Amino acid sequence: MTTTWRTLVSAAALCPALAAADNGYFQIGYGAEARGLAGAAAASTRDAFGGACNPATTVWVGDRMEGNFIATRGDTQMVRTANMPPPAAGLLDTRTDSIGRWEPLAELAISRVIAPGLSAGLVAYSNGAGTYFPADSTRCPSPTGAVRWANAACGTGRSITTIKQLTVAPTLSKQLGERWSVGGSLLLTAQQCKAEGVQPLAPQSAVPQHLSNQGVASSFGVGFRIGAYWRASDTLSLGAAWSPRTRMGRIKAYEGLLADHGRLDVPMNLLVGLQWSPTEALSVLLDYQRINYAGVAGLGNRPFDGSVLRGAAGGPGNGWKDMNVVKLGVRYQATPALRLSAGVSANSAAYADAATSDNLNSPSTFRRHFTLGLGYASSARTEWSVFYSLAPAYRTRGLSALAAAVGAQLNGVSNPWGHESLATRQQSLGVQYAVRF
Repeated sequence: MTTTWRTLVSAAALCPALAAADNGYFQIGYGAEARGLAGAAAASTRDAFGGACNPATTVWVGDRMEGNFIATRGDTQMVRTANMPPPAAGLLDTRTDSIGRWEPLAELAISRVIAPGLSAGLVAYSNGAGTYFPADSTRCPSPTGAVRWANAACGTGRSITTIKQLTVAPTLSKQLGERWSVGGSLLLTAQQCKAEGVQPLAPQSAVPQHLSNQGVASSFGVGFRIGAYWRASDTLSLGAAWSPRTRMGRIKAYEGLLADHGRLDVPMNLLVGLQWSPTEALSVLLDYQRINYAGVAGLGNRPFDGSVLRGAAGGPGNGWKDMNVVKLGVRYQATPALRLSAGVSANSAAYADAATSDNLNSPSTFRRHFTLGLGYASSARTEWSVFYSLAPAYRTRGLSALAAAVGAQLNGVSNPWGHESLATRQQSLGVQYAVRF
């Protein structure tokens, strides 16, 4: 293994996940090719990342290895106007920006022909979500009745909740005749969870000692993905893939926060798409993706309403809905060595505006992504790629559960006039190196 690839493999091991994602907590795509095309990859056979989207495409790639480095930054603003009546006017009001930070990420993919019409591959990729709000940004009531400075959730210290998932996907892909292929991937997934500064939720928790500030906790699960690919003609290709829900182990350190005693599964996801190439130089790719977040209790269960405690069986989640994503990308081979790409994706909302207050630490407000990509073949066997994506800020608004609760505590009457809003803007920039062997 060359020095370059030792470096890439080491980076993949050291940077298994990031703290903000694109479509809910799924990445927009995997590998430079897909990331430059807004994630459209269901019917693409140009890289070894098939195990992360459609494993049936890997057999057409040949012997190939590629890895990338990515830097991602999400900036979230939370605004609360509590409209508390005198003498508590101004209490809970805040305009808080998240702690800006670039998160490192690396991905790795290998494909190898092991027999005529049969290939094996390995892909390492990640998903995740979360944000970091600073301490002492909001005037909150204390148990003694005095006013104190706290985080936006009125907790102590920073307000943080992060979920990070790393999946390693061994893949087999088999060609069936001249135009068909099928494939499957085993999904070996590890996830980490961390929550800080959410102590005020303790009265709502079935296990309050396992609610907040328990450090980084881990769990593991095994799933699979299957796919099919069809070269319908010389200009049109179709692809589809499906992965059922991956059941993850319990995150016991946070069994007082996550529903079903600390369980957070990977949702079922479906991908279908096409690639149309009217000329040898120009290709248009269109994908549809479905992610069933509503089927994951820790995310999709209804927000806390007092009927069930946090962490209990059937306990509250974040009110996330199933997500529909449409991805459109255009690739142009400007010269034999230079590839240009651009894309746009649109997705349905992860949660309704009414659930804004319950997603303070999981503010996946993104609705649109815009991407650019460039690849340059430095030799017949090697290629360098760069890519960029931007998700503009989209603001969700809803009633403030905290203002309602504090109003009831101070005045004996719930405050129905308080509002909260969240808006997150995200950028990603990366570079990839690929080699054929």
